[in-house]
Amino acid sequence: MKNVLSIAGSDCSAGAGIQADLKTFAANEVYGMTVITSLTAQNPQKVKMIENVSIEMLKNQIEAILDTIKVSAIKIGMINTKENGEIIYESLLKYKAENIVLDPVMIATSGNSLIKDETKDFLVNKLFKLADIITPNLDETKEIVKIILKNENIEDINSIEKMKTYGKIIADFTKKWILVKGGHLSNSAVDILINKEKVYVLKGEKISSNNTHGTGCSLSSAIASNLAKGYSMLDSVKKAKNFVLCSIRNSVDFGEIGGTVNQMGEIYKNIDIEKLY
Repeated sequence: MKNVLSIAGSDCSAGAGIQADLKTFAANEVYGMTVITSLTAQNPQKVKMIENVSIEMLKNQIEAILDTIKVSAIKIGMINTKENGEIIYESLLKYKAENIVLDPVMIATSGNSLIKDETKDFLVNKLFKLADIITPNLDETKEIVKIILKNENIEDINSIEKMKTYGKIIADFTKKWILVKGGHLSNSAVDILINKEKVYVLKGEKISSNNTHGTGCSLSSAIASNLAKGYSMLDSVKKAKNFVLCSIRNSVDFGEIGGTVNQMGEIYKNIDIEKLY
């Protein structure tokens, strides 16, 4: 079994963040480990509070894993400060990490910024260049292009062609794979996978649901799981998209506040747990 590490924030409601990553790793048959960057008090409706771990704790968590355990892929999620980003950057270089999937958690669903500008700049100009694939949503894609072009007057993304154009700008800048997630763009769950040479338009079924908390975390963790198991980038992303689709189909509904994807739902449907134990 391959070992996969998530470096991300904790979500006490367990739909996103570290908790979603661990469930995704288990569902994709890899062994999941975690380095927590931030504690959050949140549910599918809102984030009430964020508290970052200390630089010393972050560094020691990373060393506890990478000093002794072979890690085949790393997923990176919420990095709330530039200082924490610097520790992660230095560690990735030190340990020669491979199969790095970076989910740039920058913009909340409400459109509000989640991290400071200096942290965004560090992500784009330093950490992005160590990742194998970066997985921004539409708002994050626009924000990243603003930083790269040093231009605040960037138009919203309102078409697949604009997704391709903005994705190419990021791919040319980072020299890495970019997955522009377009789930909010149209009636299909269309994503653009792009690097300097290739462009793939990946369409999929879109499910109308209020229970989508954790989709981005689960997608990036599933990609990391697939890369760890030896799949190509294209196949890793395709399989991850199908995994998220199944997780939404089997979602957990908390009522008025909405709900979360259920990473284990398809497994529960296909295995009689009562007979196992």
